[in-house]
Amino acid sequence: MAEPQVPMDPAEKLARRLLGDHLDPGYAQRAAQGRPSTRLDRVWMIAVLLVIGLILGAAAADAGSRAPATEQTRRGLVGSVRGAQQDTDRLGHRAQELGQAVEAARRAALDGDQTGANALAELRRLQIDAGTIEVTGPGMRITVDDKGDSRRPATSTSTVLDGDLQVLVNSLWSAGAEAISVNGIRLQPKSTIRQAGGAILIDNRPVGRPYVVEAIGAAAELHRRFLSTDAYGRFTAFSQLYGTVFTIAQADELRLPAGDPGRPRVATPMTSTSGR
Repeated sequence: MAEPQVPMDPAEKLARRLLGDHLDPGYAQRAAQGRPSTRLDRVWMIAVLLVIGLILGAAAADAGSRAPATEQTRRGLVGSVRGAQQDTDRLGHRAQELGQAVEAARRAALDGDQTGANALAELRRLQIDAGTIEVTGPGMRITVDDKGDSRRPATSTSTVLDGDLQVLVNSLWSAGAEAISVNGIRLQPKSTIRQAGGAILIDNRPVGRPYVVEAIGAAAELHRRFLSTDAYGRFTAFSQLYGTVFTIAQADELRLPAGDPGRPRVATPMTSTSGR
């Protein structure tokens, strides 16, 4: 005797369909039959490929035509920069020659009596303070660099930043330095040390690593007083923590170049005391 068939629970039937049938019956039938490829489809495919090929070809041709002009522009800019540098060097030499001529004329006019000699001595002192004349004398040379690798370009991750050089320079001033230069650039009362991107600028002129700071003063006394400054403690810590290069050497004679005097903003004519 056959067993009577038990009707399936509607909930169980729905669960089996959800787990077993992943496609709608219409989609399943269409997938089984496949979409017939027509001639129109192939024509559209070829047309699209031709358009893409034409666009890529036109872009390549345009890039090729622009390349000579771009290279010519680059060469023109390089030539302009080199020409400007040559003009700057030539004008700098000319300014130095004129400065020497002015100095000779000043000495000839004032060095004849004690009053003129005193005026020359006072003028030289002011020129040294302003950093507008070359100076020589004993002093100290300090070299700082990142991890002893000067070949690595300076980046924003450098351990020696503009603020560190500012602390170093200010500490040298407070220790008794009479004149200071950084990488051959003479510091003046209005000199600036700042960072732009990965480069450090001294008076808007970029300087590269290693940073060599030279200070003129009584070498032994300058060195002794510098050891108690914030800069010495800071760079000693950098050397121990990050491997920063920090060397100090006393020098019997340093030669610091003259700085750019710039254009005076305020000038007052001298009044004559002779009544004429």
